[in-house]
Amino acid sequence: MKVAFFQPYLANWRITFLTKFIEKTNHEVIVYDGGFSSKKDEKSVTNNNASFNVEKLYSFSPVFNFKGQKYPFYFSPFLFFKLIKDKPDVIITEGEINFVNNIFIFLYCFLFKRKYVWWSLGKVRTRKKNIINKVLDPIVDFLLYKANCIMTRTSWAKKYYIEDKGILPNKIIVAPNSMDEDKARAEVNISLVKELKEQYKGNIILYVGALTEEKKPKDLIDAYNYLIKNKLLNKSTYLWFVGAGPESESLKNYVSTLGLQDDIVFWGKVFDGVGSYFQASDMVVVPGLGGLVINHAMIFGKPVVSRVADGTELDLVENEITGYLLEDNDIQTLALAIKKTLLPENLILMSEAARNKVDSFWNIKTMISRVEECIQYKG
Repeated sequence: MKVAFFQPYLANWRITFLTKFIEKTNHEVIVYDGGFSSKKDEKSVTNNNASFNVEKLYSFSPVFNFKGQKYPFYFSPFLFFKLIKDKPDVIITEGEINFVNNIFIFLYCFLFKRKYVWWSLGKVRTRKKNIINKVLDPIVDFLLYKANCIMTRTSWAKKYYIEDKGILPNKIIVAPNSMDEDKARAEVNISLVKELKEQYKGNIILYVGALTEEKKPKDLIDAYNYLIKNKLLNKSTYLWFVGAGPESESLKNYVSTLGLQDDIVFWGKVFDGVGSYFQASDMVVVPGLGGLVINHAMIFGKPVVSRVADGTELDLVENEITGYLLEDNDIQTLALAIKKTLLPENLILMSEAARNKVDSFWNIKTMISRVEECIQYKG
């Protein structure tokens, strides 16, 4: 079967999945990179280091700001003609955020009796509805209902589509959004891990992700500062930030004003080999938007403290088992959850449970099998 994947931009984590999918399945796979790129996008690089063939398209994709929220309108004007030329049997496309391109994917499938799979996290849980949604939702919903199968990244997203959109449960398949755990573990540099542990003797709290306001890295600094000032952490407990972004310099300056520049370390952006930093750490914190980082942390058996993220946290983070789920943005609540996680007895039990969570279900093998279910879904 000829299967096409369309991505508005080809992010690093999608390349990891597609590489494994192409390797493990017998489909003829076409990957369309919609071509969108942004100078301020710190979390992905379109068409970055792909080992498979990628058809990169021209992108005309304006991004609008309305009431403090960004609205990208991803549009690859030559996509429809590429579909006619390549004649895929099934198209797996990003959902709501890709609605403009999905109009042309729908037209192709309608005209040539093909089918498409709607791949989505449901909605951004922290995003507020406004007039733009009222105008565009009817179009998005039409495209959603016409999809042959809905493939969600989390159980929360499946529940959203059932309860809010009235989609039949059997039409929705959860394909857990996963890293390639074997690849991630194989990339660990044992020498680097040893070096890090020798240099930073003590507990390591880790943040991995873009340093953007929506991910709330400053809240993590404030929580760490609260623990230090109230003498609730061991003196040799460090906070690491792995990632870059528009907030990077202001965060470093803030850390200096707190006098914590020796205890809080900014490593910058790391893609290849980031597993070494997970391996060297003791726990991971997700203070704002995120999701895949939780899976990445648990690949290495690291418990996670998470606030509201993209829904992944509801599947992976179990209170007092694999970490702590927080329902508010209170700094003290975040701080105390970190303190509890770092208790030696908790670290041992939670670390084992976190790794088991990945090895037993939330992994790339399950993801591939669920994607295959969607491809074969008859409706």
